[in-house]
Amino acid sequence: MSKLIYREPNGNWGVKGVSWAEIPDGLYGALYKLKDYEETGISPAQVRTLTDDGSLVVWTREDKEHNVWRCTGCGALHRFETDGPEENGFNCCPYCGKIIEGTDEEDVLDEEADET
Repeated sequence: MSKLIYREPNGNWGVKGVSWAEIPDGLYGALYKLKDYEETGISPAQVRTLTDDGSLVVWTREDKEHNVWRCTGCGALHRFETDGPEENGFNCCPYCGKIIEGTDEEDVLDEEADET
């Protein structure tokens, strides 16, 4: 993976092929984080292995009324406006970094069947 950030011998840095005048002020912080990340020398796949032991997690819906889901890996709770983790583009838990294997709405479905 080629780097997007360059560093001059005097310590100045920038984005390859782009002058600072072309970069909106609001992007400086993001570019600084990109610079720090690129200086680590590790790939995105290697970053995942730093926090992921390879186990997969399932998210379960804990509260149907408020659409609150729990990660079985770390126990974190997350509320979605609609649908669940998969429909909202969650491939991995944003709290523990483990890959989401699927979702479990079994308890919710049982409750819905009892109501009818």
